[in-house]
Amino acid sequence: MSYIRLVPSLIEYADKFSKLDSLDFKIIRNMCRYGVSNLSRLSKIIGVPQQTLSYRVRKFDEEKLVHFRAIINEPKLGLKSYSILASIPSDRENFSSRALTCFPLWRYLALLEGWKHGSYVRYAIPLDKERDLKAFLAELKKRELISDFTIVSTTGPYYPLLNLDFYAEKGKIPIFNWDKWLQEYDSFPEEKLEDPINYEKIRFDIYDLIILRCLEINARMTQREIVREMARILNESEYKKFIPLVSRRIRERIKPHNLIRGYRAYLFPTSGPTVLLIMYYLTFQNSSNLRKFVAGLNYFPYNVAYEKVLGKDELFIRFVIPAYECYNLRNSIKILAEIGCLKNACLFLGDLAHATWDNVEIYQMYKNGAWKFSYGIAMEMLENILSKSTG
Repeated sequence: MSYIRLVPSLIEYADKFSKLDSLDFKIIRNMCRYGVSNLSRLSKIIGVPQQTLSYRVRKFDEEKLVHFRAIINEPKLGLKSYSILASIPSDRENFSSRALTCFPLWRYLALLEGWKHGSYVRYAIPLDKERDLKAFLAELKKRELISDFTIVSTTGPYYPLLNLDFYAEKGKIPIFNWDKWLQEYDSFPEEKLEDPINYEKIRFDIYDLIILRCLEINARMTQREIVREMARILNESEYKKFIPLVSRRIRERIKPHNLIRGYRAYLFPTSGPTVLLIMYYLTFQNSSNLRKFVAGLNYFPYNVAYEKVLGKDELFIRFVIPAYECYNLRNSIKILAEIGCLKNACLFLGDLAHATWDNVEIYQMYKNGAWKFSYGIAMEMLENILSKSTG
């Protein structure tokens, strides 16, 4: 697959993690919680001089020690999230996955082995277009591009910030205390999880989507950098005319309407070749157990991402862990099932470095004030992919 990686991979940060200290960890945690730009406010919250904070954050940027990305509020854009598990013949992974993502409203793609051999894809689709998406997937199955598929509506992704205090003590191989985590499971507070119920689209246009695209790639991108990128995307030679527009849109639309629902930090404490991407499709006994499990993720020192299945006590969850922790994770999931917290756990293995992709180019599907997605449009884009592969 020849997708261009517009955002850096997590593993690019593995060799730099040791340069961070406890103050850096505190700054990173609060930037994710309160925003990545208002350093004056952050210095008061953290209790360090603004000059010190600015120096540390500038070092993050210049030495690429940590990378911040905005998390887009998809329901505010009138988009609903769907997660798909598609089984794929063993000799067609790349081609079939390219077919699954032939239109740019997919958000995440991972090639997986395990309970099913194939792809996990998350789409963000205009409201009331579920039938079109299902019809498109059924056509892929009819053409034998996929063997079968499971589709569920989910929340957008959540990224618990890894427990950075775990790494404050240097000079030892960090091994998480899984036994302690399991013993404390019942005492975890129940995380507040709400399924999105309001997909009322606010007023926005292609300029707002381009700004969001830039901040999703790099949340600390300056307004001048955004202006230049907007001019490039729109093929405009005079970028300066976008300066007041970008400033106004961020101030009057992006921020007031919460089009950014949070931030995630790219940190990678483990050497790239020694990590595993493990994904589970978890079904819990009840919502209380699900909420406690999600709260417990805040104690993990490893990167985690999850999407909750709407209306059900189920999660798609991805762990990026050192290979030596694989058994401990799997054993902990098994124990949660044995003590009655989990009904079912479907396991997948992925390749973080070579077989996962993000897509931030959803603006390409927005034209003349509306999202342009339908079964017919998806099929047209599919035919374009197929013709290029056989041409």
